[in-house]
Amino acid sequence: MGRQREPNPPALQARTVFSPHSVSSAGPVTGMDQISFMTKRVHDSASLPALLDAGFGAFEVIRAAARACEDRAPDLFAAFMLAAGSAAEGRNALLAATSLPRAADRPPLAEPMPPSHDVAQIADEITTLARLMYRRLLHAATIAAADDRAACQRAAQAAAEIDRLLSPDPR
Repeated sequence: MGRQREPNPPALQARTVFSPHSVSSAGPVTGMDQISFMTKRVHDSASLPALLDAGFGAFEVIRAAARACEDRAPDLFAAFMLAAGSAAEGRNALLAATSLPRAADRPPLAEPMPPSHDVAQIADEITTLARLMYRRLLHAATIAAADDRAACQRAAQAAAEIDRLLSPDPR
């Protein structure tokens, strides 16, 4: 018989809140909750390091959600596959920012999204998050130092590409 897994101590729970195995006051954060949580986190980021950290996590959640949806809607397979690639590019672009908190200070990467949600709704939620990230990262680029500016610009372009790929009404 296998050993039972111990729950995360409270200090770790706060740091892993967007992992689907973590516990919040309302229970586990899973599926669409990850996207909603990251949308709020990007929106509420009050400093450049906080925005870069939230953006990094948001790109990873988008990547995981897009990968989970690739095979669920044949007509959107290419759009989700390319959106997952753009999310990885955006996440990787933020790694070049010197203001990004070091990896040990960031929550773990997102787990795959369970197949229980409507693909069109997921695409809409991803698009909403991508548009917010585009606006916030583009603004951050105007006030950031040179290395952070370039990272924000590249990440903003990745967010715009995600929007273009998944939006029913691209802007």
